[in-house]
Amino acid sequence: MNNPFREIDYINRKIERGKELGFDEVYKDSLTDSDRVLEDERIALNYRFLGLCVILMFTLLAGRVIYLQTIRGEEYRSMAEGNKLRIQYLFAPRGLILDRFGKIIASNVPSFELIAIPAYLPKEEPRLTEIITKISKITARPYEELSAQINKAGKTELQPITILQNLPKEQALVLISASSDFPGFEVQDSPIRDYKDPLVFAHLTGYTGKISQDELAARQNKDYLFNDFIGKTGLEVFYEDFLRGSHGQKQTEMDATGKIKDEFHIVPSTPGSNIKTSIDYDLQKVIYDNLISVMGRGRAKRAAAVATNPKTGEVLSLISLPSFDSNLFARGISAAEYQSLASDPNNPLLNRVLSGTYPPGSTVKPMLAQAALTEGTITPETKILDDGVIRIGNFTFYGYDRNGLGLMDVYSAIARSSDIFFYTLGGGNPKNKIQGLGPDKVAEWFRKFHLGKALGIDLPSEKDGLVPDPDWKQQERNEQWYLGDTYHFSIGQGDLLATPLQVNSWTATIASGGKIMRPIVVSEASDQSGKILLKKEPEVLSENFLDPKWLKVVQDGMRQTITAGSAQSLNTLPMEISGKTGTAQFDAKNMSRTHAWFTSYAPSADPQIALTILVESGGEGSSVAVPVAKGVYDWWFKNRLQK
Repeated sequence: MNNPFREIDYINRKIERGKELGFDEVYKDSLTDSDRVLEDERIALNYRFLGLCVILMFTLLAGRVIYLQTIRGEEYRSMAEGNKLRIQYLFAPRGLILDRFGKIIASNVPSFELIAIPAYLPKEEPRLTEIITKISKITARPYEELSAQINKAGKTELQPITILQNLPKEQALVLISASSDFPGFEVQDSPIRDYKDPLVFAHLTGYTGKISQDELAARQNKDYLFNDFIGKTGLEVFYEDFLRGSHGQKQTEMDATGKIKDEFHIVPSTPGSNIKTSIDYDLQKVIYDNLISVMGRGRAKRAAAVATNPKTGEVLSLISLPSFDSNLFARGISAAEYQSLASDPNNPLLNRVLSGTYPPGSTVKPMLAQAALTEGTITPETKILDDGVIRIGNFTFYGYDRNGLGLMDVYSAIARSSDIFFYTLGGGNPKNKIQGLGPDKVAEWFRKFHLGKALGIDLPSEKDGLVPDPDWKQQERNEQWYLGDTYHFSIGQGDLLATPLQVNSWTATIASGGKIMRPIVVSEASDQSGKILLKKEPEVLSENFLDPKWLKVVQDGMRQTITAGSAQSLNTLPMEISGKTGTAQFDAKNMSRTHAWFTSYAPSADPQIALTILVESGGEGSSVAVPVAKGVYDWWFKNRLQK
């Protein structure tokens, strides 16, 4: 059988030729019956082909509808709804941080931010590039920086992302006035932290910053937003739940290009609660200024100071040096600025009062005296010759004065900081026929004063310190404990480590008559109407473990430190002070490198303040730390002493 398509093509050509010659009817009439059948088949085939095209077209359309309604339906429904109404959040100011007298330490200031809503950004890459380029010119920020921020979120995200923080007012006004040219971008007014005297209070207040993805995930049920602020360190993070307010909302009607058409249904934000601290703003500045002044006269770069009320545990001042500008973080610290802080060998971000651990040196000697008196190792009448050295077999142990300090009792040994006397109390001395407490008993007494574990201050990152003993050395180093370890241990050297806060705590414990108080920074929190939400009372961690009879001996020895000992420069002040100096070696290769300590309390008969000063690599406590305390006590007597 002939191919019908070829025959149909032949007939078509005959017809077309007839049309050209003007006698197509003649040709049609001349068609045979077979030709007519082929012509009918040609017409039917054309209709079938057309029908198939129509069916295919409707099939594609139906498939697209199903895809859009089922697979992508929810997404496009949300976008379509977003084209009409969108909720905008009104950021709540954080609560104030106040000192004990109501003076503001941290408040809030308005700040302009450029945000982007990816779902409303132009989908055409050239158009988006054009907009980012314009914004780059207005804000004087690199195109790459802006683009990188935008690319952090998906292009269909409805959650705003922060592009630029702390915009100058002039730039913000330009962007606002030309907002129709920047679809998907908005200028938002957000309250940010304003720290008063940030260098003075940085380690106390800490700082806030933009919430991270991990922080957001950890708080997914607490109504934090993608571009929210959150406390990062210090009081800001410890009291985050109080300081953080409740964000407000407003509904905005927008068109499909992201332009605002109308605003309505506004729910105002609620500021966070205010926290009142026990900190004395003016005292904090006085201690800071005196530390800076003394350090400036030497080579020391690092220091710490803490002052408390011995009777209540209230923290009156807390300073760590070097410091940093906490407002940098609140306003959006740059990568270069942060790297400069993080790479600084003096580690300005470290809170040395809580997180720095150091050999406490001779500041431990009052505790050891209390232990030896209580255990019956010595009496107040016991005399020990300090001739500058103890020889045990082939081993020689020197005091800090190799010529010796002469005949010492417990009072003069504390006042003049006799190493030989306290070597004897801890490890014994055959020459004086005193057996000594031994390392386990010394460790036990240090732990009674709460060394080796955190005190539980209401600030983050407090360290435990370390109280070593023979078992610890065997487990950690697989080494035997020697008599030399006990001697060093007994004068605050070796592996013994404490924070400045712990040194201050045992000083306050001796001052207060034997009560270990939990250090407290925040006394209360209240909402904006003044309603008290949190009220802290003094908390005793331990008491009744010191015999008052022997405690009075120790207190008298610390008083003699000022009247006849290593801190006699304080004798000129019109107020009785008791204390203990310390010079702690920390470099085994260079024994001359020492930390300078002075820990004290005043007035001696009615303690109202316990003050601890540490100057790292500062030299001797008597010549470096004591002058700081003198300036502070002079101001305290004139401005704060309750007579």
